[in-house]
Amino acid sequence: MAFRETLILFARPPRPGRVKTRLAPALGAEGAAGLYRAFLLDAARLAGEVRAARPSVGLAAEWALEEEEGLEGLPLGEWLPGPFLHRAQSGSGLGPRMAAALGRALAGGGAAVLLGSDFPDLPSRVPLRALAGLAGPEAAPRAALGPAEDGGYYLIGLNRPQGEIFADIPWGTAEVYTKTIMIMNRLNVKVEVMDQWRDVDSPEDLEALRQRLAGAPEAAAPHTRAWLRGR
Repeated sequence: MAFRETLILFARPPRPGRVKTRLAPALGAEGAAGLYRAFLLDAARLAGEVRAARPSVGLAAEWALEEEEGLEGLPLGEWLPGPFLHRAQSGSGLGPRMAAALGRALAGGGAAVLLGSDFPDLPSRVPLRALAGLAGPEAAPRAALGPAEDGGYYLIGLNRPQGEIFADIPWGTAEVYTKTIMIMNRLNVKVEVMDQWRDVDSPEDLEALRQRLAGAPEAAAPHTRAWLRGR
């Protein structure tokens, strides 16, 4: 079945020493990997909610792999259960990888939204709003952007390939979101801004997540919540 819309998850194999390394001093390498496995399960649950609410959406998982590593033999369906099309990320650096992933999803037209996997309590209403905002006359270039608290972004959606949006961005700095908005404005792309959210990279981020979950419904981030309760 060909889908007119795609939700893309960027993910990493949840291996000790390879994911959430800034949390390893507090959680240990195994603990940091276990937490990230819970993040992936919650990301899969989010994707399933989006698909249930919007059946026109296809699901894709783009994996950041080690050099010379392939997808064969990896328990991808265990890490990200659901009807995902699994691919290896391509490109050198974050910007080219995102541009390539969105370009593949948009090759046949429609719209695509790309999400990171470090936001376990992100509600499905956010990507659903992004997809709804991208629908409409295809002649008009549109985008959705979800600002992260650290100055980056956790979500980007497009209704056509826009490689320029990912060029000359100071990745890993607090200027990523601002620079991206400036480029979109220069290209006359209509941008819908999503809610700001905070990713989980540091012990401080993890404590902020604990506090958010304490005041959130039990249905929010159930896998991450269960993992944290088991610590």
